[in-house]
Amino acid sequence: MVVIQTVDNSTVVAKAKPISPQAFAAYGGILACDLQMAGASQSSANQGTAVKLMKMAPVTNNYANAPSGKPATANWNIFRSSPPKHLFGSSNGTKTYTSKVLERHPYTTQTFVPMGCSRDLDAFLVIVAPDKEGLPDYEKVEAFIFKGDQSVTYGVGTWHAPMVVLGDTHLDFAVLVHENGVDLEDCEEVVYSGMTIELN
Repeated sequence: MVVIQTVDNSTVVAKAKPISPQAFAAYGGILACDLQMAGASQSSANQGTAVKLMKMAPVTNNYANAPSGKPATANWNIFRSSPPKHLFGSSNGTKTYTSKVLERHPYTTQTFVPMGCSRDLDAFLVIVAPDKEGLPDYEKVEAFIFKGDQSVTYGVGTWHAPMVVLGDTHLDFAVLVHENGVDLEDCEEVVYSGMTIELN
């Protein structure tokens, strides 16, 4: 990861909301069977014991456009993510999270799939922002709460915060991403003084 800018944005406040495919479409895709079953292209699979929902989130490798010319491989990584308790707080009875970093992967999608988490649990927080001339437009940051049976795919070049686990203990994620080992091509970061995300 390479830090490309540091910004004072301590006045920015955003309210987290439940996830939906439509709300997240500008930032990538989600995998959430209960939310996507009705509108998805479907087929029967596994001798009739499964329903396949087709092409639900993109998997993209644009490293052919990277300056180094170094090819990337598709990798499944595991992230064991702990709740960032030092960044949680409260204000006037509202639980808050202070977001201090946004990052992006300029040439690849990145998908986080939670492992072994309850579908009823508010499991993790996803914070995203649109791009503005090569940097996050932090004044338009959005935040979404994901359940334990929902996954997120960040689109190519989508600015997002590192994973924010909402429970009391760590959560494991299987993570699909393309990587070529060139730090600036794999991940860029912008560091902030801290923007407030309201969780309730």
